[in-house]
Amino acid sequence: MTKINWNDELSVNVPAIDNQHKELIRIANVLINAVSLGRDDRVVGDVIRKLRDYTVFHFSSEETLMQDIRYPKRAEHEAEHRRLKQSVKNYQRVLYKKESITPHEVLDFLKEWLLTHILTFDRELARFIHAQEAAKALAEEQAQAIKGMTPPNGPAPDSPSSESSPPVDAIPSRGDSSET
Repeated sequence: MTKINWNDELSVNVPAIDNQHKELIRIANVLINAVSLGRDDRVVGDVIRKLRDYTVFHFSSEETLMQDIRYPKRAEHEAEHRRLKQSVKNYQRVLYKKESITPHEVLDFLKEWLLTHILTFDRELARFIHAQEAAKALAEEQAQAIKGMTPPNGPAPDSPSSESSPPVDAIPSRGDSSET
């Protein structure tokens, strides 16, 4: 039976997300293997439970990240997470009712569920993250450049300096009667 293989095309270049995706794929492959080998429902059910639990953890991590970075498409992404979690629950119900699942159905489900999600929703989230990081790096570069800028011949002519200001005692006071 074909398995899902991690490759660079699946990477979103956000290490925390990529590592979680790799773990989801690993668990998905255990599920594909269990169904392909005709393991009993208890074994398959345990693997689906692990997949569900890790999925909940992964989605929660992504949702926290999206909130922290104020991701503008957060609501849409979270709705997709709810839909995918419901799909996993539906598979659990099928097993509970003792309905059979073919290895090809499992593979098709996992490809649609996992790979499509990674390649669309998570990749779009990653683009936003990378754009935010690039903007932050540019702002930091500009701040450093401004910080390091000094005019070549000392302070600018318009800036106050002790040389251009008259001495305090040379400024007549309001009560000075010598001007009247």
